[in-house]
Amino acid sequence: MNGHWDERYAKTEGAYGRKPTPFWVQELSRCKGHSVLLPCEGEGRNALWAAQQGWKVHAVDSSAVGMATCDRWCKAAGVEDHVQTHIEDALTFEGDPEGYDVVGLFYAHMPALLRRTFHQKAIAWLKPGGKLVLEGFSIDQLGLTSGGPKKSEMLFQMNQLKSDFNELAIEHLAPKQTHLDEGPFHQGKAEIIQLVGTAPIL
Repeated sequence: MNGHWDERYAKTEGAYGRKPTPFWVQELSRCKGHSVLLPCEGEGRNALWAAQQGWKVHAVDSSAVGMATCDRWCKAAGVEDHVQTHIEDALTFEGDPEGYDVVGLFYAHMPALLRRTFHQKAIAWLKPGGKLVLEGFSIDQLGLTSGGPKKSEMLFQMNQLKSDFNELAIEHLAPKQTHLDEGPFHQGKAEIIQLVGTAPIL
């Protein structure tokens, strides 16, 4: 799978655009703290924006090409000191043992057998009181051409996410019909789900 993403990012810089996900912009502005973790971060569009807002960012992706692009974009923007990239599978990434103030999962779709394991890792990465912000394609995305996995089991369902993140205080969990305009591979009508949850304070 690494080869697929390396090839995509090598052929098309800005495959999913260079601007951050609007939901990330909206929610990160409401968050407190200084540290952000972005697994499955691709070329780093969300990492770049967070760094420009003063956050210390760890960006993780299995694609070396994607992470090289992230480094380059951050250097060009003068925020390279705020972003640390990791060429690693998100499922094996350990991260800071002290955790992160915010974890952002954007279109981080996993095979069905790995989804809950990955989401448990995302919860474990949070500091007490930390925020998780998620956006991804819902099961209703099947048949649309605006991007996302073509296998139903890799798409999100409301009840699955509610169950996966039941350890968090869910502040927002809702489906949304939207129009994506994020590079050549996220274009058109889309069915997504957005979630915001807070880790308990021990």
